[in-house]
Amino acid sequence: MSAAATDVITSKTFFLPSSQVAEPALSPDEYEHRFLEAIAESVRAFKPDNQPLPEEVLRDPARASRYFAVEGLTHSFFAKVFPSCLMNVAAKCPYQDVRREIIEDCYCEEVNDPDAGDICHVEILYRDAQALGMSREEVEAFEPTPIIMACVHALDNLTRILPWEGGYAATGGLEALRVAIKRDYLSGAEYFGRYREPDIEQICGIPDGTLLQKRLHNYKDQLHGGGCLQILRKYVTSRELQELTFWATRLSRQYRVITQREQRRMARAAIGLPADDLFVA
Repeated sequence: MSAAATDVITSKTFFLPSSQVAEPALSPDEYEHRFLEAIAESVRAFKPDNQPLPEEVLRDPARASRYFAVEGLTHSFFAKVFPSCLMNVAAKCPYQDVRREIIEDCYCEEVNDPDAGDICHVEILYRDAQALGMSREEVEAFEPTPIIMACVHALDNLTRILPWEGGYAATGGLEALRVAIKRDYLSGAEYFGRYREPDIEQICGIPDGTLLQKRLHNYKDQLHGGGCLQILRKYVTSRELQELTFWATRLSRQYRVITQREQRRMARAAIGLPADDLFVA
């Protein structure tokens, strides 16, 4: 067969424009509405595994502490890679206001956050795990499972191959989940489950206000997620780019639903509960 043969098969693993890209661009307000809807829809489509813990665990502070420590710590691999995802986007973006917003976010994640006592976000995860009874040695020895690694590296790859607008939708859309919840596109229980920090502290018998990670991100994600929305409203002005960003934020959110299911699976296994399979609806 000639090298110039035309029957070469290609595999495309990126966004393919639909017929909607030929339609007029959405207004900024409608675009923001559709973006937050895309986040909520992707959460509901994958049905996060938020089953309650058995009463026998809830009545055993040591066992419950182990569960919540493992569930929180397993987020650390994502927290370590996320700054690289942010910088992939900043490296491709020509606009200073966008790069400034991204770098400020990255600095809090990677170096220190004034709202967290001048420590980085990974260190907060470590401190929360220690407050729940894990040793520092065990915390630092954590290794992610293949499912967590595959999803986090897939997000990193997404920010490398997409235009900066799509990469920023993939990263900023993760933080904009809190904006979607605040504006009633979905409820916090639909994604985070029934156990919030005060509940966990009471169940585990530790002082109120001990656990910081989710409390901090309830504020920081609204801040950076809101900043992302303002930037996307400003720069994503063609219908093709708008549809690309909807696709990117749905996909990145689905990655996170899968990894959080895996985190809960690992936590259940750590305390002897059935945890053999990962189900994706």
